[in-house]
Amino acid sequence: MGLPMKTLPRPAFLEVTAGTASTIHELYKDCPSYFQLIGMEVPDLLDVERELEALGMDPYRRAHLLEVEGEVLGYVDYKMAYPETDSATISLLLIKESRQGQGLGKLAARGLEAELSGKVSQLYAVVYGNNQKARGFWLSLGYTHLRDGGPSLGWYSKSLV
Repeated sequence: MGLPMKTLPRPAFLEVTAGTASTIHELYKDCPSYFQLIGMEVPDLLDVERELEALGMDPYRRAHLLEVEGEVLGYVDYKMAYPETDSATISLLLIKESRQGQGLGKLAARGLEAELSGKVSQLYAVVYGNNQKARGFWLSLGYTHLRDGGPSLGWYSKSLV
């Protein structure tokens, strides 16, 4: 008989502030394949600080660090009331590359769905680049492919009612 599989707790959603820029930057550096896939260099610390500034000025955008057992393992960025007032759109769900494939992304997505249930009726996810892994991920969670917005953007949708 094999060893019992360790059950991971649902990631805690920690507030993103200007003071978490260096933590986000470290996470981004731990995910070079994602940025390569979407045709970008890994953002530097100044880029992350600017992004957090923009985030703070948009009353509809939300972002959280994903923490499991005291370690930041991911990041989620989404926008409320977009594209419709009773919906939200996930623009980024990123898990540290060394921890991918362990169910953390699914736990984070399910946690966000639970958090937004009753607040929005529809949750969208966008996939940038030719990211077949991300496309399969959203489909495995019950999202439906809606459309492609050009060669580098796919839209997925799930009802939360």
